Amino acid sequence: MANNFLFCSFYYKSNLKTGANKRFENIISSFAKHISDDQRIIVLIKKGNISDRFIHDKIDVHEVSRFPFFDRLFTFVSYSFRLMSYKKMIVVTDFMPVPLLALSKHLHFQLIHDIRNFTKFKRVDLFSFGKIIQKMQWKKCQNIITVSDFTKKELTQKCKIEPEKIIVSPNGIDRSYLPVPSNNNRDIDILYIATFEKRKNHQLLVEALENYSGIDRLRVCLIGKDLGTKDQVISSINLLENNIDVEVIDHVGTESELIGYYDRSNLFVSPSLYEGFGMPLVEALSRGCKVLCTDIEVFREVGRDHVEYFSPDDPAALLRLILDTLNRPKREMIDKKFFESYKWSNIARDLVSYFNEYKVH
Repeated sequence: MANNFLFCSFYYKSNLKTGANKRFENIISSFAKHISDDQRIIVLIKKGNISDRFIHDKIDVHEVSRFPFFDRLFTFVSYSFRLMSYKKMIVVTDFMPVPLLALSKHLHFQLIHDIRNFTKFKRVDLFSFGKIIQKMQWKKCQNIITVSDFTKKELTQKCKIEPEKIIVSPNGIDRSYLPVPSNNNRDIDILYIATFEKRKNHQLLVEALENYSGIDRLRVCLIGKDLGTKDQVISSINLLENNIDVEVIDHVGTESELIGYYDRSNLFVSPSLYEGFGMPLVEALSRGCKVLCTDIEVFREVGRDHVEYFSPDDPAALLRLILDTLNRPKREMIDKKFFESYKWSNIARDLVSYFNEYKVH
């Protein structure tokens, strides 16, 4: 009997184009194309987040209500009961706390995008009980999926998780990002797509732009939801007294709209200090942008020699690199082989092949 699958994310929001949300949508829709006719997928999400990406005869969407008080606690209880009621299957989930007892009925793969709670960019306090619980639960999970070799190494070193139970499944791009557009009307000089939070390091880019003294006006576009630093960044932008125009956009509604911003941009710059993967790098490269990013390990893994790297604490050097790159000719085409490992269809195919080696019934 063929395996069935459950993909669960209670953090997923159908109207936001974050990396985690895009992975959830694209893995599921691509997965459905690779499984056999006698296999099915259950998608378990919070009520009100059904996407048209889940419309497929092999996909059943189940919703969990939002609770007005103690939502995480009651979601945990509701989720546990649902898991016990489902027949044994392969479960991929990113929800915390992990209902280990209920998941023991199934073949469980915990999806971990990054381990920022174990870095200086933590979401919880260093000595919080929640962080201790998170580490303990991850160690007890049957299997773990993460999105980069870098994050796998972090999990083994900082959380003491056995590398044998961690598989790497990268993030990717869908067919709409390929092939590279022929449009040469790129009216945005610098684009950065990232949530406004400390680790995204918008301030370095603004500090670099403060020293611009050119007579040509530079157009800059920052796209991202505020997670704490947006007001500070905007305050710094408002102090600029040179030929810099900065547009700040909270979010874009559709993938095609997002692609439109890449297509209009000459240069994508990411000064981020910590990432689990770095999906915008691949997206920007696929749309013909020149790409600059901080010299951190995960960006080296993802961008390889197709991007240029800069120090995360030298705004003067960053400005020189930006101006030098903008003055160069149009970037040469990247070999299509580079994108093969970053296509959602191929990523899903590899996961299906991996999962089908297990017989859970």
